[in-house]
Amino acid sequence: MKSNKLILLSLVAILSISCENQLQIDPKQNEDATITLSTESGITNILSGIYATAATGDVYGGRILIAADLLGQTGVTSTTDLRWRGTYAGLRQFYNKSIVVDNTFAQAIYSRNYQIINAANTVIENISKVAVPEKQKTMAAEAAFLRSLAYFDLVRFFAKPYEAGQVNSQLGVVIRPNAIYDFSADLSKERSSVEEVYTLVLSGLTQAYADLPAENSFYADKYSAAALLARVYLQQGNYAAARAAANDVIENSGHSLSTKYADAFNHDSDQSEDVFAIQITKQTGDNQATNHYASEANGGRGGDIEIRNNYLNKFTDSNDERRNFNYLNPANNRILTNKFKNQFGDVGIIRLAEMYLIRAETNFRLGTIIGDLPINDINRIRTRALATSFLTIDLNTILRERELELGMEGFLIHDLKRTKRSIDIYADGSEFYLYNSDKLVLPIPLREMDTNKLITQNPGYGS
Repeated sequence: MKSNKLILLSLVAILSISCENQLQIDPKQNEDATITLSTESGITNILSGIYATAATGDVYGGRILIAADLLGQTGVTSTTDLRWRGTYAGLRQFYNKSIVVDNTFAQAIYSRNYQIINAANTVIENISKVAVPEKQKTMAAEAAFLRSLAYFDLVRFFAKPYEAGQVNSQLGVVIRPNAIYDFSADLSKERSSVEEVYTLVLSGLTQAYADLPAENSFYADKYSAAALLARVYLQQGNYAAARAAANDVIENSGHSLSTKYADAFNHDSDQSEDVFAIQITKQTGDNQATNHYASEANGGRGGDIEIRNNYLNKFTDSNDERRNFNYLNPANNRILTNKFKNQFGDVGIIRLAEMYLIRAETNFRLGTIIGDLPINDINRIRTRALATSFLTIDLNTILRERELELGMEGFLIHDLKRTKRSIDIYADGSEFYLYNSDKLVLPIPLREMDTNKLITQNPGYGS
């Protein structure tokens, strides 16, 4: 229950970051910051603060999922799966692919993730203040996991996609290898390559997997790291490594699929299917996915994002609970998902169902049966949703199952990019965005461009 959760603290003053290369430290707080970095309790509070930052609505508290799904929509009512009906101009820009350099939602994704990175670096660099070696190892590994999560989403949103078998020298994001303490210095720095960022992400997750315990309450544990490794490897097209990591989670983590599809959502504490979830409390703010997806009666704004028939028609079985996992908002006749109806419900970042989908896809691509046959993994998920089992499957079937199972959970644009598909705006194919279109990459925020003299803007957004 929420009352049994450790209260996630707001970040202490030293980590109150407003942008990637700037800390706002009030002079009177400098002494407090020094004390914080010299005590075990201070370092522990900073780590708790990273989770609290991740839980804010700007990032893993909901909107980073929404950004990925809006960016993957067509922006045309007749062909889109999800339609943006809200009043926020910045999110409408994601939907319409008309993002400007001062888009506040892009800025928030950028700055919040660098806040996580700087705080994680701070924990790792000051971990010696923690007395017990085993606790040191666990805390440093948690910080490494959270830092990798932040870098992974930064490079997926703000850089051209990783392409398997290529050099991947295209600009990624700025790597900050150390915590920033002296902000009187010039912190200008060019972006590292996409390859370099992915290497850093994998290094951090490999360390986290080695050092985290198998169970760690609702914090990141060994299998959170393995699951994120599976996701990263899949994005790279490293199917053998993704298969091994996903199979490890399925076989060894102790997680299991929820008995009913509905049980995987709208809960206040981790369920059997949650490999890693972001804990939402009244201290961290409400669940922003609920805010944008839900009716007023369910803690939302009435349905900023509605489900269109284009999405429902992708289901081949009318009894499929995933097809019917929605409701009509009587206030505006919008069809809304049931996935987000708890204003302070946790945000699922990695569900076990994703691991089955990764194992099925990678086994199919490689012609292997590690763990189980691909068709069995797909049918296991379909059976849970009361959908008829397939007799045969192909790659398109597996990719479609990802859309049906993981819809509205922040996967769409990333899956479109890694599979090199286009976003067809019109049904006749007369206009589309290729997977590597400039329109599908977020701009480096204007604030960063103004303060970092060495950074290069993404194509299509000016200098």
